Amino acid sequence: MDNKATIRKSFNGGWYYICFKEFIRFYFNHFLYRKVYYLNTERILPAGNAQVIVSDHQNCLIDAIAVMLSFKGVGRKPYFWARADIFAVSKLLEKYLRFLGLMPAFRMDHEGLEDVGKNNASFDESYHLLLNGQSVMIFPEAGHQDKRYLGHFTSGYTTMAFKTAEMSGWEKEIFILPAANHYTDYFGMRRQMCVMFGEPLSLKPYYELYKEAPRTAMRQVNQVVRQAVSSMMLNIQDLENYKAIDFLRSNYGKTFALLRNMEYRTLPERLKAEKEFVAELNSLEAQTRSQIYAESEGLRKTLEEKKISFRGLGKKVSWGSTILKLAGMLVLLPLWIFSLWPNFFNYWIPKKLTKRIKDKMLSGSFLLGIDVVVTVPLFALISFILIWSFMTIYMALIYLILMPPLALFCWHYTEWWDILKEELRLLRLSGKSKIAILRALRKDSDNLEDRIWSVFKK
Repeated sequence: MDNKATIRKSFNGGWYYICFKEFIRFYFNHFLYRKVYYLNTERILPAGNAQVIVSDHQNCLIDAIAVMLSFKGVGRKPYFWARADIFAVSKLLEKYLRFLGLMPAFRMDHEGLEDVGKNNASFDESYHLLLNGQSVMIFPEAGHQDKRYLGHFTSGYTTMAFKTAEMSGWEKEIFILPAANHYTDYFGMRRQMCVMFGEPLSLKPYYELYKEAPRTAMRQVNQVVRQAVSSMMLNIQDLENYKAIDFLRSNYGKTFALLRNMEYRTLPERLKAEKEFVAELNSLEAQTRSQIYAESEGLRKTLEEKKISFRGLGKKVSWGSTILKLAGMLVLLPLWIFSLWPNFFNYWIPKKLTKRIKDKMLSGSFLLGIDVVVTVPLFALISFILIWSFMTIYMALIYLILMPPLALFCWHYTEWWDILKEELRLLRLSGKSKIAILRALRKDSDNLEDRIWSVFKK
């Protein structure tokens, strides 16, 4: 098949794409996430400029969707390289992914050396798009992880960018736009995330160097771009002590921010404070740092064993307040049961399917993809038809309007129940025979916090 057969008929995707994108935006911004921050979107070059977007890769397809939603206006359709194995799931999914602007990327570590040559089709399509002033996004880490760090960059994006300039006779100015993503949590719903963009880098000043020494030019560009991406994200490079560092920054970062007179209310402010917190940890003397990490790991493992969150550790609970909360939950139980249709299916069907997949980082992508494409539209239509059949069209319309707030209530009720269950565990630990355990945990937490601040104040 001619490679050009894969090239899109229209760069903006048409009205179907625009409407579908807005539907994704509504679900993404108001249901999948509690709050999404789109930062420095003014750095995205206007339509007609060839730009290669380079980002860290923290959360599979979600990273690409966040960048896609950062492009606003008719005619702004970015294209993405994505792991090739998801295209092989089904023909229908492949059409859906291509409709969104995705192209398959075959990786040596996953698909094997014999399949890497299949990337030529995606490269040809990318050249065509860039020569026509479009935006192509690539994740140079060639994979994603469930940890907040920046991996090694492959040279594919620099090859693509310089090759496009060469194909234009060095007349076309190619830009590289650094981007980064950050999440409060990779899994579940109703979390927060932010996507941000750095200053676009023009490759024109590197054209002459590339003609003489291609590898040197690509290496220099890669260093600048990688540094730009790293500066925007939380990049924890000490993977040996990652769990301890992540536990410290997520549980003591707020206190650190307050002591440093830094803001912590929004996710971008929190990211800034936590980056500084991790930098402070890295600057500590090695022995002191190791002691803090050891104490942190000990506390983290004990909390995990007792199924108590760090937030729950500082809670003051009583049987009276817990029983009142339980009574309130029982009062709301009928409404929760009512709200389970169709929200149970919208959440549990994707979750059930992702259990069969070894890569747990695909869970958010499957939840978004299956809900937006299948379950939400399907069950909304079924609900509308059923209510209209047995009642009236007005009641059916009212139910459709109520579906979003009912979905939010259903999710929050489940979260409230999880909080209540933790309170019950804390109350059980507060019994005479186990109260020493809880007191010891709280003392360990206080001692760790005192040690951190005493060291940082030096």
